[in-house]
Amino acid sequence: MAHHSTTLPPWYRKRTLLVVLAALATSACDDAPTVRQADADVPVPAYEAFDYAQLRRVHPTSAAAAHAFLDTLPPEQRAEAVFNFGDSRRSRWSNLPPSMFRDRNGVALGDLAAAQTEAAHRFLATALSAEGYAMAMAVVGAEDQLAEGSLAGRLLWSSGNYWLAFFGEPAGEAPWGWQFGGHHLAINMTVANGRSYLSPTFVGIDPAQYAGAAGVVAPFSEHLAAGTTLANALDEAQRQKAQASARPRELATGAGKDGFVPPVEGSAVGGWHPALQQQLVDLVALWTRLMPADSGTARLAEVRADLGETYFAYRGDATDADGIYYRVHGPRLIIEFATEGQVSAEGGHYHSIYRDPTNEYGAATVPPRPTERQ
Repeated sequence: MAHHSTTLPPWYRKRTLLVVLAALATSACDDAPTVRQADADVPVPAYEAFDYAQLRRVHPTSAAAAHAFLDTLPPEQRAEAVFNFGDSRRSRWSNLPPSMFRDRNGVALGDLAAAQTEAAHRFLATALSAEGYAMAMAVVGAEDQLAEGSLAGRLLWSSGNYWLAFFGEPAGEAPWGWQFGGHHLAINMTVANGRSYLSPTFVGIDPAQYAGAAGVVAPFSEHLAAGTTLANALDEAQRQKAQASARPRELATGAGKDGFVPPVEGSAVGGWHPALQQQLVDLVALWTRLMPADSGTARLAEVRADLGETYFAYRGDATDADGIYYRVHGPRLIIEFATEGQVSAEGGHYHSIYRDPTNEYGAATVPPRPTERQ
């Protein structure tokens, strides 16, 4: 990837200094990260113009699309791409730049030939909804915006530095999973009995707004607006209850926080007017609709069933230097969204996490082992 020196915008400078210091410390260690580099001196293409009807005819299931991709790999790459379903490496993911988190799972997009790259994108487009694929590609596209900066060589910002891995056999009755991620992205999907499960999945973006080939790319504008609109729609008593006690410096349930469930706080959604409850369900749908439609619909039904035990917490506003943070917390759901610093028209920097604490990495889809006879 060719990198060009540009002046970083003001909203970015303070955070970048911290990232650079950490990266320098990391690269100075004996255990320096080993990151695969793209072979070609061009960005990895994003296949955004899929005809989804045609795509489904070619690959009617995500398992079929997975095999179509895996069949393009020589044995050494396939060995890098496929793990056992229960492999502990599945929990090894991060939203950090590749220079700060080594040894990602799977094969890097930048190491793939053109036909392999297209097959990888066809898999992602089949395994996600059209909106989910667009969101993933928006995050990858933002990486190419960062790759134009003078720090790209040090931090290894590149759309080629995203990895795709599979856990288990993508077919049959047994559950299987896949992982796609890199900087600001970690999709952990499990497929079982025809249904997809999304937990845990981190989606962030930096810059949050940029110029794309078809116009302005700003995939998180809905997420930001939905949270602030919902908070402002609460009455005074609900708003007081909804005030989060503190804005976490990082997402409370982000990378490296598997198994952690934060204390419940916020306004009890069960006592809200049905119209407000619907607003919250619509907000949650911004994440669940990353999955294929039937799976997203089934997940929203579970969210509705749990509204009586669900809470909404919020902190900040658009003028707050600390930015905006909100959390939706139910017995089978944790969503966090945070702006990293003040909301900015110059781009912004957002993080989010989606979790189902009862079904992380598809744990609930695995049939229990038969008990041994005494």
